[in-house]
Amino acid sequence: MAGAIGHRGGPDPVAALYAERRAAYSLFALQMNDAECEALRPYLFGQPIPHKPGDAPVVCLNLVDGEWRRPAELAPMKSLADRRITLFELARSREADCLHALDRAHAFWTSLDWSREGMAYRKHVIKNFSRLLHHYYEECVDELRQQTPKTRLEADKDFWEAKRSADHLEGNVEKAMAGELVPTMIPGQEYWKDAYLPAGVCTVITPMNFIYGIPGIQIVGCYLSGSPMIFKGHPFSAITSTTLVRMMIAAGADPRAVHKVEGFGGDIAPLVADPRVAVVSVTGSVETARKIQAARGVRPVRFEGGGCNWSFVDDGYSDDELGKIAVRLAYSKLGLGSHKCTTLHGVTGGAATLDRLEPLLVAELSTYRCVDPRLLPASDTKIVSMLMVHRAATVTSIQEAARQTGVRVLLEGGRVTDGDYAANAEVASPVVLGRITPDTRVTVDWDGETREIALATTEFFMPILVTMESAGFDAFIRFCLNANPHDLATSLWTRDHAKLALARRTIAGMLKENDGTDSALEWEEFGAGGVGESGNTGVGDATTTIAMFCRRQKGRKFVF
Repeated sequence: MAGAIGHRGGPDPVAALYAERRAAYSLFALQMNDAECEALRPYLFGQPIPHKPGDAPVVCLNLVDGEWRRPAELAPMKSLADRRITLFELARSREADCLHALDRAHAFWTSLDWSREGMAYRKHVIKNFSRLLHHYYEECVDELRQQTPKTRLEADKDFWEAKRSADHLEGNVEKAMAGELVPTMIPGQEYWKDAYLPAGVCTVITPMNFIYGIPGIQIVGCYLSGSPMIFKGHPFSAITSTTLVRMMIAAGADPRAVHKVEGFGGDIAPLVADPRVAVVSVTGSVETARKIQAARGVRPVRFEGGGCNWSFVDDGYSDDELGKIAVRLAYSKLGLGSHKCTTLHGVTGGAATLDRLEPLLVAELSTYRCVDPRLLPASDTKIVSMLMVHRAATVTSIQEAARQTGVRVLLEGGRVTDGDYAANAEVASPVVLGRITPDTRVTVDWDGETREIALATTEFFMPILVTMESAGFDAFIRFCLNANPHDLATSLWTRDHAKLALARRTIAGMLKENDGTDSALEWEEFGAGGVGESGNTGVGDATTTIAMFCRRQKGRKFVF
């Protein structure tokens, strides 16, 4: 059915079959079977991923209007776990490459051909997409572990977030996108509301930590909305970005509706600034979101960001119970090497509780190993993966600056220098800083730049945990509302129903009762409260996810 794409680019062989495949579709069309999925192996996984120095890198090009396009420059991208390995060569798109993608996506929008496509066919495509994900489960998991090195457990979370979100969004799309007829207010007049008209050309920008899950949710949501998309994945994950768009094309998506552009930062500015882009959806840092919003003026930016996520632990727990809480919070801190937007940032409580809990946290965090997670068996879960976006020396700098300010270092860690692994990756062991305050500020070497940071409210994609003594639950609520600009996830451990009731009335974002900050399931609306630096939207829930890529219609009809 299809072969591998040449390094020089050219027409996509599966996209070329779209018109024929679409014409053959009916309401009785079968989903892709095993043989059809397997026939796509050379197309989807035709370039082996390098596993050692000297292996040929994968070439990741742009896909525009069913054609793979090679820009003037390819950027070599090293393995985060072993910088001696060049994993892939990334299409470094510039203004002309972006404008070409925008021209083609906008041409499809202005053609109105998208308006002639019903939801039944889009559901058919997403069912096939999900089928392909399931068929190539092991290949997808290996692919994502090589690009964003993580344990098998974290890789499974990443993959199944994509697979199950496709099933969830497709299965709920009719209910989610249902319009509303207003009761007859005046005889001879009809009123209705439809909040799910396609928005137009959408740019989808996704992050480096969950390279199947987050793109999967966003791509599926945008496609089901009917809006043409330009997908821009993170430069670290270009192999998976390529696989995902190939799967969409192989599943039957119109190649005029699904485009992919690779590149870096300011190089791809037209994808967000061009007035033909109706919506930009970005999952990333608040700094990135600010720049995008400044370029777009009042036009919508759907932003899902990170957080400084705190856990409050109440008094009254036994030593055994505190030990179990420490186990859960330690994983909430170190799972995926602290690279989740919901990673635990700090633990707070009364002085007596912290006196008992801090040693338990230190003991549990000390059981985690700094080793290459790429090929470890599924049973190995207590792993601190390498830093992906920061230097290991930054962890050491924060630790030492905190010590000089008078903060107690409860667990000494920082940059690891011993061994072959640490020599070829940014490896840091966990640090615990005890009893900071909301006002504790330190000046650090932040990836080569001198920066003053607040330890309580600066997001760390690093294995650094802080503790803070709280004067009481009301004081913690005030800290969340008035001091912490992030409101993504908050964890509460208490048996006091009055405190839980107060939290439900006051704390926005994801409120986790008797759980860590880092868990999320595909049917939840994953996201912040909507007004802070952690973002203005949520994804996962079908209604919310698809609505990001839609316009609203309010109608009235007179009987004439």
